[in-house]
Amino acid sequence: MAETASPSAPPSPGPSGGPSAGTSTAPGVPDGGPTTGWLRDHRQTIGLWLLAVLFAVACVGLGRWQLHRYQDKHARSQLVERNYGAAPVPLTDLLPQAGAPLDPALQWRQVEATGTYDTEHTVLARNRPHRAGSNDPAYGYEVLVPLRLADGSALLVDRGWLPSGSRGTNPAQAPDAVPPPPSGTVRVVVRVRVSEPVRDRRLPPGQVSSIAVPRIAEMTGLPLRAPYGALVSETPAPGAAPARLDPPDVDGNEGINASYAVQWMVFAMLGLGFPVWLRRRQREAAAQDALLNGAQGHSATPGSPAEPDSSRAAARPRRRRIWDADDEDEDAVQD
Repeated sequence: MAETASPSAPPSPGPSGGPSAGTSTAPGVPDGGPTTGWLRDHRQTIGLWLLAVLFAVACVGLGRWQLHRYQDKHARSQLVERNYGAAPVPLTDLLPQAGAPLDPALQWRQVEATGTYDTEHTVLARNRPHRAGSNDPAYGYEVLVPLRLADGSALLVDRGWLPSGSRGTNPAQAPDAVPPPPSGTVRVVVRVRVSEPVRDRRLPPGQVSSIAVPRIAEMTGLPLRAPYGALVSETPAPGAAPARLDPPDVDGNEGINASYAVQWMVFAMLGLGFPVWLRRRQREAAAQDALLNGAQGHSATPGSPAEPDSSRAAARPRRRRIWDADDEDEDAVQD
C-alpha cells in the first residue's frame, strides 16, 4: 500500500511573528534597507550638492579676503587724509614719555622739536624708492640723522632721499655725497612714523635695509624714541639738502577689492542655485518626454497594427536641448 504524502507544514513564525530566519526578503526590497536604497537612487543629486556647497564655501572665503583687504586699504587712506594735513604740535604733547611707543592712529601727525643733529651717527637706509612725480620709481638712499633733544633722548629724522652714486669702482654702494644738516640748534617739523620691521642683511658699515628704530639705536648707542620722523622743514634751512620724501599713496585702489568681494559673493549664490536650476531643467525635460509619448499613444487607431518602435522613434520630434546650438554651429563651420 502506497504511502500518502502529507501536506507540507507552513514555515514557523519567528520570535516577532514574521517568517523565521533564513527566509529570503520580499522581491523589490533592497538588501541594504531603505536608507541605502535612497542614497543609491539620489547619489548624483547628493554629489552635485556637495560640489555646490564646496564651491560656495570657497567663494565666500575669497570674498571675505577681498573684503578685509578693502577695509585695510580704506582705513589707511582715511588715516593719511586725517593726519597728514593736521597742524604741527610739540613732540612732548604727542609723546610725553621718551620711551613710549607711537599709537598707530597718530601716524603721519606733524610734530615740532628742537635740538642738535648728531652727524657722527648718520645712517643710510638703502634701496628706497623715490618717484618725484614719475610713474617709475628710482631707488637710492634715505639719510637718517639723530636729533638730540633737551631731555637727553634723540629723535631719528629722515632728512630725505639721495640717488645711488655714479663714481668709483662700485658706485651703487653709497651716494656720491651726503649734504650735511644745519649745525647748532635746529627746529624741525616732522611727520611721525612707526618703526619698520628689521631686515637682516650683510651691508656696508653705517647702512641699513629698513628703518628699524631699535636696530639703529643698537648701532648708534643712542636712546632713540620709538617712532622716527619724516622731515617736513628745518630751521635754519641748509644750503643743500636731500630730495623731499614722496607723499604717501592715498589711492590704494580699494574700490577694486570691494568689487571683487561682491563678485565672489554673487558666485557663491550662483553656485548654490545651480543644482536647483539643473533639477528644474531635468523635470521640464521629463515632462516634455511624457507629453510626447502620451500624444503618440492616443494617436494610434484601435485595431490597427502597432507601428514598429523604430518608426515611432523616427516620427517623434526631436526635443531641442541647450547644447544643440553649439553642435549646429560646428556643423555649419564644417560645411
